[in-house]
Amino acid sequence: MPCIALVPLKTRVGRPEANFARFREAARTLERCDLVVLPELSFTGYLYQEDDLERFAEPLDGPTFRRVAALARELGTGVSFGLIERTPRGFANTTVIVGKQGERKLVYRKISEPAPFTPGSAVPQAATELGMTGVLVCGDLFTEEATKRLPAGTELLLVPMARAFSGRSPDRERWESEERAEYARAVARLGVTAAVVNALDAEGEERSFGGAMIVSARGEVLAESPHGSDEPLRYRFDASPRGRGSR
Repeated sequence: MPCIALVPLKTRVGRPEANFARFREAARTLERCDLVVLPELSFTGYLYQEDDLERFAEPLDGPTFRRVAALARELGTGVSFGLIERTPRGFANTTVIVGKQGERKLVYRKISEPAPFTPGSAVPQAATELGMTGVLVCGDLFTEEATKRLPAGTELLLVPMARAFSGRSPDRERWESEERAEYARAVARLGVTAAVVNALDAEGEERSFGGAMIVSARGEVLAESPHGSDEPLRYRFDASPRGRGSR
């Protein structure tokens, strides 16, 4: 049965070495799965000031990709991760899916991303053990410019986030009364099973609120980890992501 693991990585913004070390430790304790999915801008945390982007940006085949690829080969699992990518057009909020042999399978650049980022324009998909897999990063899930580009035949949608509430965050009451259902409705509108995973900020006032969930193509929450936590979520599909599964 195909298996996915969502890791709501606890992140210190601007501390990529420490954050990668935390992920490496967590990944080695996970039951082997076909794909491990990390949040948006996985190891730097969400940064948006131009000097920060200049400091932490890397080319696609830079040191972060090489470290993730080596870990994927070591553990025999695919990995989806995010980075600040330095491109010829500027900085991109990029998600990469790495295969079990360390190969690059998919590159997605966030579309609903303001300056100083350069927004992406394409929504590719790639064949994984979980079926034809695509990515929409955080706010792209709610942006028609992005969702209308999702290719036909996508079976599993990865939604990495670095989402925080204004004011108190995490906020379990707000999550359960408002936001959780909003994400489920957005997934149902697309009609594609989705794996949603959010970063958990280790510090700061408006902290990314962590947690992860699997949402069916009909908008049913099939499994979730606690709001406000970095608890990994493992999920096994009975056949394909379009079908029912078991935790």
